[in-house]
Amino acid sequence: RLSVVHPLMPTAVFLPAGLYCFWLSATAVGFWLTGGLYLSGLLVWSLVEYVAHRGSFHHEPRTQGQLAVVYLVHGVHHAYPDDARRWMLPLSASIPLAAIFYALFRLAFGPTANGLFGGFVHGYLTYDLLHYFIHRGHMPGRIGRFLRKHHMAHHYSKPERNFGVSSPLWDVIFRTR
Repeated sequence: RLSVVHPLMPTAVFLPAGLYCFWLSATAVGFWLTGGLYLSGLLVWSLVEYVAHRGSFHHEPRTQGQLAVVYLVHGVHHAYPDDARRWMLPLSASIPLAAIFYALFRLAFGPTANGLFGGFVHGYLTYDLLHYFIHRGHMPGRIGRFLRKHHMAHHYSKPERNFGVSSPLWDVIFRTR
């Protein structure tokens, strides 16, 4: 039960958390600065998403222990991409990771951390929901169809490419598209 999650659960946790962080930041440093911090947090999330997917989830294991961890963390998703239980990160993993990132943001950015973290967690939520709906099937609109095609190519023809799920930005920059 701790390894699966319904899409409403991360939404119920991270949507209000990000809004609360935005509000805390706006009352401390002002709305316009918070807006810029929020957008920066979205950009930081997109880079973390790319680096985690490329560097950790697709890490070439050198030992049996690494092989087991890589398979459990992400390999099972590639082995069974149609398993709806594995389309989103469970709260048992995402909440502790969010707490670690929040602590790092506070340590590095002090009073501006809340605005950045609001954008960061909303970027994460967007990624998680997009990943769920991309795997679920039809995506509406040109952008939705593009993102689905981009990610499905990663699964079915180019596992060493197209690491960005919510955006191809870093795939373009690092030439992995």
